[in-house]
Amino acid sequence: MQLFMIGSGPFDPDFFRDYVQHHVASDANVAYVGVDLGAERFLEMGIPMTFAIGDFDSVSAAVYAKIVQATNQVTRLNPMKDETDMEAALNHILDQGIEADIHIFGALGGRVDHSLSNLWIAYKPQYQDILDRIHLVNPKNQVTFLRPGKFTVDQLAGMKYLSFVAMTPVRKLKLKHVVYTLDGMNMDYPLALISNEFLPDQEQMSGSFKEGILAVIQAKD
Repeated sequence: MQLFMIGSGPFDPDFFRDYVQHHVASDANVAYVGVDLGAERFLEMGIPMTFAIGDFDSVSAAVYAKIVQATNQVTRLNPMKDETDMEAALNHILDQGIEADIHIFGALGGRVDHSLSNLWIAYKPQYQDILDRIHLVNPKNQVTFLRPGKFTVDQLAGMKYLSFVAMTPVRKLKLKHVVYTLDGMNMDYPLALISNEFLPDQEQMSGSFKEGILAVIQAKD
């Protein structure tokens, strides 16, 4: 299953439509999740939501009524809570046992505290089993998370740069089929290795590491 979630941060509807079309086969099982203001964005695009969740403090009462009318399952949260709306949405996915690749839009590029909160889901114990299925996406960046072991990364269309960010201490990081290779680098603290690139004749790179959490960022200027 492919699950597409929209939050309250900066959002480009044209990019979203193109991204979904590129990632979804005609017979694919697809879910759409609106998180707070993201639910209004689905309404504006005319895309039915699987569920909507949030405290909805970013939408008017009239828009919220339309969200309720258009969506089978709406969860309105108390604004006084210990989790963000995005975390509540991920928790709901876990509670429902939904197994999917989770593509999250409107999570980066707005308020810095919101962006950091969304990046730091990598540290939450409850998300470790789904961490490598979470993708934070906007028109200029895609962030994915990796757990220890062997991995491959396919080059995304239009993305030039490939960065590897150690979210924690990382052991024995190896990178192959990139401009700047590594053969077992240890990082004792979080460190960003930025602006690597795929080789000109390669659309996939490979690597591995023994311990830690790694964020992979494909980006363009």
